[in-house]
Amino acid sequence: MTEPKQIATLPPIEEISGDVPRSPRTGEPRRPAVVLVAAVASYLAVAALAFTYGWHWYRAVYPATYPGSSRLVRWIEPDPGKWLSLTLEGALAVALIVAAGAVGVAGFQAWNGWPWSRWMALAGVVLTAGFTAITNDYGYIGLGLAVVVAVLTFLPRTYYQQWRDIRAERTEPYRRPDGIFYGRLPRYR
Repeated sequence: MTEPKQIATLPPIEEISGDVPRSPRTGEPRRPAVVLVAAVASYLAVAALAFTYGWHWYRAVYPATYPGSSRLVRWIEPDPGKWLSLTLEGALAVALIVAAGAVGVAGFQAWNGWPWSRWMALAGVVLTAGFTAITNDYGYIGLGLAVVVAVLTFLPRTYYQQWRDIRAERTEPYRRPDGIFYGRLPRYR
């Protein structure tokens, strides 16, 4: 008699746990290097945009270089020191705040795991392009960094899902005790 053939089986599949791997130091999901690079690039983009505006401001101080201080000033050709030139300076300052703010917020919130930061990074690219269009060529440095931020924030999809899972966890709410004893405890009398 021959022995019956054994059925070949695979080892059991590991159970998939819904737990998010957390950093032992912070308790948050582990941040991929892409997110770190995106955050640093966003801060560098903000610095580059601030330099762009500072260069414009430096050239706008002197009446001889004011007409060429930015593209917007060249297009409109206001008289230095008049209300129109002061309005243009205010518009350039607001444009800087909006463009740099969008890129900076995108990098910071990508670091914090908010998925809407990806769309904010795209808005930052558009706003930075607009700011570069009305200032000077130094803005292209900030624009390039803003594009890097936008690309890098779209790469770590599982990172944003991990943050979504952590934020969806419900903690046990505070439960009021049944009774509160005031005074010395009986065991210490």
